[in-house]
Amino acid sequence: MEDPSEPLTSRCRHETQRPMFRRTRFVCVSDTHNTAVKLPKGDVLIHAGDLTNQGSYSELSRAVEWLEKADFEAKIVIAGISHPPHPSILLIQLTRPGNHDITLDPSFYASHGSHFHNQAPQVPESCISLLTSSPSITYLNHSSSRVTLSSPSGPRTSFTVFGSPYSPRAGLWAFGYDPSKSSLWDDIPLDADVVVTHTPPHAHRDESRHRRAAGCEALRKALWRG
Repeated sequence: MEDPSEPLTSRCRHETQRPMFRRTRFVCVSDTHNTAVKLPKGDVLIHAGDLTNQGSYSELSRAVEWLEKADFEAKIVIAGISHPPHPSILLIQLTRPGNHDITLDPSFYASHGSHFHNQAPQVPESCISLLTSSPSITYLNHSSSRVTLSSPSGPRTSFTVFGSPYSPRAGLWAFGYDPSKSSLWDDIPLDADVVVTHTPPHAHRDESRHRRAAGCEALRKALWRG
C-alpha cells in the first residue's frame, strides 16, 4: 500500500525500479539458401533448415557469419534434407525443407556425397563444427536444449526447445526416414515448450505444389500426445 506521505518523486523512483515483463518474440525462417535475408526484430531467432544450396563448407561459413551478426539474444538452428537436381547436372544441389544441408548428415554423405560434390568433396565434421563451435548458435540435431534469456533489457524467459532435421524419405535426400516408423518422434520430450522441425505435421500448413497434404502423420500424432 502506498504511503501518502511519501514524496511523489520517491514513489516514481520506486515505480521505475519495478521489473518490466513483456512477451518473448520469436522470429522463424527457413530455406534461405545462401541469402542473408533482412530479419525483423526479436528475442529468439529460429532457422528451420536449408541454410545453403549445396551444403559446402564455404556456404555454411557465410551462413554462420550471417547468423552470428543477427541481433538476437538466442539463435536456434537445425539442418534439413536434400534432393538431387536434374540428373544431367554433375554437381548435385541439396535442397528441400532443410534439404540443402547434406554435409550435416555424415552417414548420408558417406554413402551419397559423391553424387552431390563429386568434384570438390566436403568434410562433414568440419561443416558440423562451424555450427557446434559457434558461441551464439544453439545447433539441434534431433535433440533438445534449455534456453534462458538473461539480458536485462529482454523478456527474461526460459524454455525448452527440441529441434530435428528429419523429413519423410522421398528420393535421395539427407535426414530422410521411413514415414511408417513413428518411433522417431517419440524422442520429443513431453516438457518441450518449442518444437522445431524441417517437415511439417500432416495437414498443418503442408500443402504441396500438387495440392496435397505432404506433412508427416507420425509427427502430428506425437505433437498431440499428452
